[in-house]
Amino acid sequence: MINMNKLIIDKESVIDIKDNALDLTIAVNKLTINIKGKVLINEIAKKNQENLELTLNVEPNSSLIYNRFMIHDTINNTIILNQDHNSIVNFNYSIIAKDKCNLVFNSNLIGDDNETEIKLKAITEDKGSCKIISTADTKPQIKNNNLIESIKILTLNEEENICIPNLLVSSNEIEVNHACTISSIDQQYLFYLNGKGISTSQAISLIKKGYLLSNLNINQDLENKIQELIGGE
Repeated sequence: MINMNKLIIDKESVIDIKDNALDLTIAVNKLTINIKGKVLINEIAKKNQENLELTLNVEPNSSLIYNRFMIHDTINNTIILNQDHNSIVNFNYSIIAKDKCNLVFNSNLIGDDNETEIKLKAITEDKGSCKIISTADTKPQIKNNNLIESIKILTLNEEENICIPNLLVSSNEIEVNHACTISSIDQQYLFYLNGKGISTSQAISLIKKGYLLSNLNINQDLENKIQELIGGE
């Protein structure tokens, strides 16, 4: 079991994290984190409103796993990921949006031999809607980079959702893949669960939890915390 340290950021700053595993709380509008060595960050929260610009600078020969779970009303977030040489990043973001969710995610590859996987999953309910703009920008003459980005929005209401992917590829020696889907719950799946004696509301709750938790690389304690946040709505 990994022992997690707790870190609360309550003033705008630039911080360095080296070879650490953290439960992170961000209570500011702007934060820059410099990553060195092997770093694991878990951020689990429920907020009425969030306006955040988060910059992650991953130094050479470093790795980052970032698990972010948020239940929001209104948010305006910009996340900037900068990777130098020989780094590995797994950024996993699960969202429940109850009002307007505007998310800009910029991934910048500025060196060679990087592995990047970005997974964004959102659920919209009540008055919630998502506008997600993601940009992968690769610098000229870099090589041996592999970036995979997946954005999925599951709608539980009738609001409009927008996903805008931008791939700015300036090198022939890298691989960049992007996938985006917007869908509602499969009615056949609901019918199947109803046939097992599970009510529609219980079935939707199970689907929500499975959909969001499958996106994160977390332990059982954090899964329980997320289930409490979802179940306590």
